Amino acid sequence: MYQSQAHSNDELTAFINRPGRHLVFLSADWCGDCKAIKPFVQGIREEVEKTADWMDADRDDNLDWASQFGLKGIPAFVLFENGQKVAQIGHGERLNPKQIQDWYQETLG
Repeated sequence: MYQSQAHSNDELTAFINRPGRHLVFLSADWCGDCKAIKPFVQGIREEVEKTADWMDADRDDNLDWASQFGLKGIPAFVLFENGQKVAQIGHGERLNPKQIQDWYQETLG
């Protein structure tokens, strides 16, 4: 199963502010819907990393950072480009891999 890596608020901010496209996977260990999607996250990550950088974030450990972007529900996949939030999928509902992959492809347009 996919294991998220912890990052600080400062690391997340530096990550999204780099030039280019960046996706943040926001989750928490206690979240049932996050646990349900984790078996599929590595495959999603491999697809995303063809066109964007990836970073994990624990919602509880990064609450200030998440609040800054209005990120409340998890699991969430959030796309940033050149420091700006471009799109998000996931507001606390259960997601399936196809929904995430379709959202990402549509977002790239």
